[in-house]
Amino acid sequence: MFKSLLAGLALSAALVGCASGNYSVGNDFSAEQVTQIVKGETTTDELVAWFGQPYSKVVISESETKWMYIHTKGSAKMQSYLVTAKYTSSGTQKMLDVLVKNNIVTNYTFTSGPIPGVNVN
Repeated sequence: MFKSLLAGLALSAALVGCASGNYSVGNDFSAEQVTQIVKGETTTDELVAWFGQPYSKVVISESETKWMYIHTKGSAKMQSYLVTAKYTSSGTQKMLDVLVKNNIVTNYTFTSGPIPGVNVN
């Protein structure tokens, strides 16, 4: 009887687990540096000097390009029980979209905050 109980406890302990990890996507950049962007004046050379190469570039027209800078960082944790599991995650995201025409910034938007759809801890 004692051996059966001990074997049951060992099996239960083996079926419960936990995994966690941290992640980062894109290159981190200074949100304060964004305030130095001046529409109609800031050049693509200045953007590269301040933020590095963009995460992506999308051609809009022959003379317009959209540059996107993204930095996402966070953590995720999975707790497994006998028949259920619990997943939690948290993180932040910075996104800078820049519209460039003939190598000059014509417009930009910047957002920063929790990753949409993720718990904030």
